[in-house]
Amino acid sequence: MNLPENAVRKGLKNPRKALRCLYGELVEEKRIYLTCRAINQKYYRYFRGPGDLDIMREDWDTLLLIDACRYDYFAEESDLPGTLDDRSAPGSMSLEFIDRTFADRQFHDTVYVTANPFAARIEPDTFHDIISLLDEYFDQDIRTVPPEELTAAVRKAHEEYPHKRIIAHYMQPHAPFLSDFGQTVSAELTWKGNQYHLSEDVELSDVRGAYRENVEVVLDELEGVIPDIPGKIVVTSDHGELLGERLFPIPIRGFEHPKSIYEEESLRVPWLEINTDMRRRIKTEPPKEREQIASRTAEKRLEQLGYL
Repeated sequence: MNLPENAVRKGLKNPRKALRCLYGELVEEKRIYLTCRAINQKYYRYFRGPGDLDIMREDWDTLLLIDACRYDYFAEESDLPGTLDDRSAPGSMSLEFIDRTFADRQFHDTVYVTANPFAARIEPDTFHDIISLLDEYFDQDIRTVPPEELTAAVRKAHEEYPHKRIIAHYMQPHAPFLSDFGQTVSAELTWKGNQYHLSEDVELSDVRGAYRENVEVVLDELEGVIPDIPGKIVVTSDHGELLGERLFPIPIRGFEHPKSIYEEESLRVPWLEINTDMRRRIKTEPPKEREQIASRTAEKRLEQLGYL
């Protein structure tokens, strides 16, 4: 807590000003909330733990990975073909998902197309190729990579790599929210401690409505590209999303997807399998020579998304 020198003496001299200062430090700066969340994180790490989904051991030719998508919202909004089930994610945020899914492993039969800045954590020889859209396609106005840019990259990757498994990592329905209403909500949220918080002008129902619209945005994108992708397709997510649910053991409300918050809503993700008669013939080949994603670029994007 950043208290001024001689804080006690000054506080006794002007109690009202001291209370305003204390309120700003503890409430407006979310210190009480973040302290309670830290206690909850320790509880989840010791007594609950993440899920066991390992996407790389599953059977698919193309995996469409939509970021921060809850199973319940997906099930309510999706009209995509296929068989829908649920899985439990290996973490409550992308960093945990990437570390627990890709670290110290090699998948030279796979191409990873991604809009996620945490891809900077992946070693260059993990996949046959990594195609990051962060540099060229990050939209400064909406503070993310638009889903249509990822779709275009997915189409191109299938043309360039017809004999590779392909992971396409969309950033939606992860905030920022993209609809007109969602953008007004995003503009009013405050950020602290790697998550957003409600402001005086944003209701809980506003965030849930904006999130639902982001689910619809990415589902519309998938609906357009799925018919053009050969082979077996799986649609899933790296983790879920908290939309005001009470955490445990301290019952503060949770928002977005902080690290090590292992509630059902932050781990339960969709697993939609779309089978086709034709499967792609997958080949393993040495990885293409490519530099690791520049850390400065990734850090800038993470800051724009509210993580730093």
